[in-house]
Amino acid sequence: MNLRKEDGSITLEAAMVLPIFMLFVVFMASMIRISVAEIALNKSVAETAQFISTHAYPATIVTEGVNSIIDDKLTGMTLGTINLQEAEEFIGTSFREVMDINVTGSSFIQSFSDSKIKSVVQDKFADNVASNLFDESNVSVEVDLPVSLQGGEDSYIGISATYDLDLYVPFVSHTITIKKNAYERLWVGSF
Repeated sequence: MNLRKEDGSITLEAAMVLPIFMLFVVFMASMIRISVAEIALNKSVAETAQFISTHAYPATIVTEGVNSIIDDKLTGMTLGTINLQEAEEFIGTSFREVMDINVTGSSFIQSFSDSKIKSVVQDKFADNVASNLFDESNVSVEVDLPVSLQGGEDSYIGISATYDLDLYVPFVSHTITIKKNAYERLWVGSF
């Protein structure tokens, strides 16, 4: 009987398979991190755009309410001889500019600067990932503000956000940039 010893064969097989298995595990962990960051960024941008678009309508209602109150008061004081539009034409400027009142739907939308919206998107991103594996300061934001609040093609708000994700892979130093866009039509009532 000639029996060969097979001591160490399991060790040799493990030494051959383990690096491939570990590479697969690291690859899967990286793909999961990329997917989580992409989903969180998409959700953050969409929620921010939706929030801004839904709050444009109340700002428009306030504008119309202020104009209506001023017109009613002016018409009442002049016994119906002058209305707000005629007074603004006579003065050559709007009543809001004369009284330094900046309550318009467009001023509400224009008051959002990139830095304000960036902080909102970053906060929502941090809430959506709920982990310290992601740095919300790597989120950068660009905003396309609407031209008009009157409805139609010009009343869309667009938010573009990018996130620079550093990969934690051995022997690889690479950054992946994820970009997400969200466009929402402003809720400005019927037109």
